[in-house]
Amino acid sequence: MAVREAYVLVVDDDPAILALIVTRLETAGYNVTTAADAWQGVIQAHGLKIGLVITDIQMPGPGNGVDGYKQLRAASPQMPFIFMTGMKPEDAQALIPPDPRARLLHKPLDFERMRAAIKELTGVDRAL
Repeated sequence: MAVREAYVLVVDDDPAILALIVTRLETAGYNVTTAADAWQGVIQAHGLKIGLVITDIQMPGPGNGVDGYKQLRAASPQMPFIFMTGMKPEDAQALIPPDPRARLLHKPLDFERMRAAIKELTGVDRAL
Protein backbone atom coordinates (compact mmCIF):
# COMPACT_ATOMS: atom_id res chain seq x y z
CA MET A 1 0.00 0.00 0.00
CA ALA A 2 1.51 3.29 -1.03
CA VAL A 3 2.03 5.92 1.64
CA ARG A 4 0.58 8.43 -0.86
CA GLU A 5 -2.98 7.19 -0.24
CA ALA A 6 -2.50 5.94 3.29
CA TYR A 7 -1.75 7.30 6.73
CA VAL A 8 1.58 7.57 8.46
CA LEU A 9 1.10 6.29 12.00
CA VAL A 10 3.35 8.05 14.52
CA VAL A 11 3.64 6.41 17.95
CA ASP A 12 5.40 8.20 20.81
CA ASP A 13 4.58 8.84 24.45
CA ASP A 14 6.25 12.28 24.45
CA PRO A 15 3.63 14.85 23.34
CA ALA A 16 6.30 17.37 22.25
CA ILE A 17 8.08 14.88 19.99
CA LEU A 18 4.77 13.62 18.65
CA ALA A 19 3.65 17.18 17.82
CA LEU A 20 6.96 18.00 16.13
CA ILE A 21 6.89 14.91 13.90
CA VAL A 22 3.21 15.36 13.03
CA THR A 23 3.77 19.01 12.09
CA ARG A 24 6.72 18.15 9.83
CA LEU A 25 4.89 15.27 8.15
CA GLU A 26 1.60 17.13 7.66
CA THR A 27 3.42 20.18 6.29
CA ALA A 28 5.06 17.83 3.78
CA GLY A 29 1.61 16.62 2.71
CA TYR A 30 1.35 13.29 4.51
CA ASN A 31 -1.86 12.07 6.14
CA VAL A 32 -0.94 11.43 9.77
CA THR A 33 -2.54 9.66 12.70
CA THR A 34 -1.01 9.23 16.15
CA ALA A 35 -0.94 7.02 19.21
CA ALA A 36 0.65 7.51 22.63
CA ASP A 37 1.61 3.87 23.21
CA ALA A 38 2.23 0.65 21.30
CA TRP A 39 -1.20 -0.88 21.77
CA GLN A 40 -3.04 2.29 20.78
CA GLY A 41 -0.87 2.16 17.66
CA VAL A 42 -1.91 -1.41 16.92
CA ILE A 43 -5.58 -0.45 17.30
CA GLN A 44 -5.13 2.60 15.04
CA ALA A 45 -3.39 0.50 12.40
CA HIS A 46 -6.22 -2.01 12.30
CA GLY A 47 -8.79 0.75 11.80
CA LEU A 48 -7.05 2.78 9.06
CA LYS A 49 -5.06 2.27 5.88
CA ILE A 50 -1.51 2.66 7.20
CA GLY A 51 1.36 2.98 4.74
CA LEU A 52 4.18 3.62 7.22
CA VAL A 53 4.70 3.36 10.98
CA ILE A 54 7.12 5.66 12.81
CA THR A 55 7.43 4.48 16.40
CA ASP A 56 9.44 5.13 19.52
CA ILE A 57 10.96 1.98 21.01
CA GLN A 58 10.71 2.75 24.74
CA MET A 59 7.28 3.78 26.00
CA PRO A 60 5.37 3.27 29.22
CA GLY A 61 2.23 1.22 29.25
CA PRO A 62 1.56 -2.18 27.79
CA GLY A 63 4.28 -3.13 25.35
CA ASN A 64 6.97 -1.13 23.61
CA GLY A 65 7.52 -0.14 19.99
CA VAL A 66 9.03 -3.52 19.14
CA ASP A 67 5.99 -5.32 20.62
CA GLY A 68 3.71 -3.14 18.47
CA TYR A 69 5.90 -3.89 15.46
CA LYS A 70 5.57 -7.64 16.02
CA GLN A 71 1.77 -7.39 16.26
CA LEU A 72 1.49 -5.25 13.15
CA ARG A 73 4.06 -7.26 11.21
CA ALA A 74 2.01 -10.44 11.80
CA ALA A 75 -1.02 -8.77 10.18
CA SER A 76 0.85 -6.83 7.50
CA PRO A 77 4.21 -8.42 6.57
CA GLN A 78 5.23 -5.64 4.16
CA MET A 79 4.42 -2.67 6.43
CA PRO A 80 7.43 -0.33 6.55
CA PHE A 81 8.64 0.79 9.99
CA ILE A 82 10.90 3.53 11.26
CA PHE A 83 11.98 3.07 14.88
CA MET A 84 13.09 6.10 16.92
CA THR A 85 15.03 5.97 20.15
CA GLY A 86 17.24 7.77 22.57
CA MET A 87 18.88 4.46 23.55
CA LYS A 88 22.48 3.62 22.72
CA PRO A 89 22.59 2.45 19.07
CA GLU A 90 23.84 -1.05 19.90
CA ASP A 91 21.16 -1.54 22.58
CA ALA A 92 18.40 -0.41 20.23
CA GLN A 93 19.66 -2.52 17.33
CA ALA A 94 19.68 -5.60 19.59
CA LEU A 95 15.93 -5.16 20.20
CA ILE A 96 14.87 -4.82 16.56
CA PRO A 97 14.56 -7.99 14.51
CA PRO A 98 16.52 -7.93 11.22
CA ASP A 99 14.07 -6.58 8.65
CA PRO A 100 14.72 -4.92 5.28
CA ARG A 101 11.43 -3.00 5.76
CA ALA A 102 12.62 -1.30 8.98
CA ARG A 103 15.00 1.56 9.77
CA LEU A 104 16.37 2.95 13.04
CA LEU A 105 16.71 6.68 13.79
CA HIS A 106 18.19 8.17 16.92
CA LYS A 107 16.92 11.08 18.97
CA PRO A 108 17.27 13.97 18.72
CA LEU A 109 15.72 13.37 15.32
CA ASP A 110 17.45 14.37 12.12
CA PHE A 111 14.63 15.09 9.68
CA GLU A 112 16.89 14.66 6.64
CA ARG A 113 17.62 11.12 7.82
CA MET A 114 13.90 10.57 8.38
CA ARG A 115 13.21 11.84 4.87
CA ALA A 116 15.83 9.42 3.47
CA ALA A 117 14.37 6.50 5.44
CA ILE A 118 10.85 7.30 4.21
CA LYS A 119 12.13 7.45 0.63
CA GLU A 120 13.98 4.13 0.99
CA LEU A 121 10.97 2.38 2.48
CA THR A 122 8.10 3.91 0.47
CA GLY A 123 9.58 5.58 -2.60
CA VAL A 124 8.01 8.89 -1.56
CA ASP A 125 10.41 11.83 -1.21
CA ARG A 126 9.04 15.00 0.37
CA ALA A 127 11.03 17.66 2.18
CA LEU A 128 10.47 17.51 5.93
